[in-house]
Amino acid sequence: MRTLGVAALLVIAWPATAHAATYGGGTPADSVRRGQRQLTLVALRTSANGQARLWVKVAARCGLAPATGPVTVNSDGTFAFRRTVRDRLGNGVHRTARVRLAGRVGVTSANGTVSARLTFRNRGRVTGKCPSGTRGWQARVPAPLGAPSPARPDVGYYGVTSQEGGRPWPVVLKVDATGRRVATVSFEYRHRCRSGRVYELENMTPGAAIAADGSYDVSERFTLHYAEGNERYRVSVDGRFQADGVTGELKVVSVLRSRRTGRVIDRCTTGANTSFAAAP
Repeated sequence: MRTLGVAALLVIAWPATAHAATYGGGTPADSVRRGQRQLTLVALRTSANGQARLWVKVAARCGLAPATGPVTVNSDGTFAFRRTVRDRLGNGVHRTARVRLAGRVGVTSANGTVSARLTFRNRGRVTGKCPSGTRGWQARVPAPLGAPSPARPDVGYYGVTSQEGGRPWPVVLKVDATGRRVATVSFEYRHRCRSGRVYELENMTPGAAIAADGSYDVSERFTLHYAEGNERYRVSVDGRFQADGVTGELKVVSVLRSRRTGRVIDRCTTGANTSFAAAP
């Protein structure tokens, strides 16, 4: 009976023929304070020919390691990904990110491990270096979610948002150990500005209480400082827990103002009605 059970699980884990699906998730963070040691965001889009494309960001103590690229999904659903990314961050700073990810794809879920190593150089001199360590990740293809329901304590919910832009945008929501509070909501998003600038960014938002009917309303404000001015952000995430997961809407709006005059230089937004669905 044990052997039959394992065989059945393998069949459920990966169909006899590859299929097209979009998975989103990563590694949830217990708190913003622990985010640099825990957070990962993963999106995976598979196709019927066994090929897939992966997007991943791995947080480490000294920064964030991003990577994207194609992967081949084997007949048993397993795959492996290695990528070294070198880019410029401005002010003479160069980043080298080495990312390793392995996983297994199922019909509606995927999981695996990931690690990253970051090196920062300024005009050739190493100014920072750190590893992320190896951590587990999970991703889901969200299914129909059913009636309103209490949140599951100490559980991560994994999914994608509705934003467009040629790629999936992962979201990870973590419920605390009491089941009464959203601990963190982390997501990637596309930020489009009036000036024509378009950014692919990520955010980890501190949580909020979950109401008796399973609803929640998370909000955050912060400011980023640049040479040209200060950019003030407003983040809102609200939704409801349901029998098989969680749904919601999110929005990020920012206004960049000149430090010297206070004049508005640019306005950016995710747009209206960006929804998401995630499953445990």
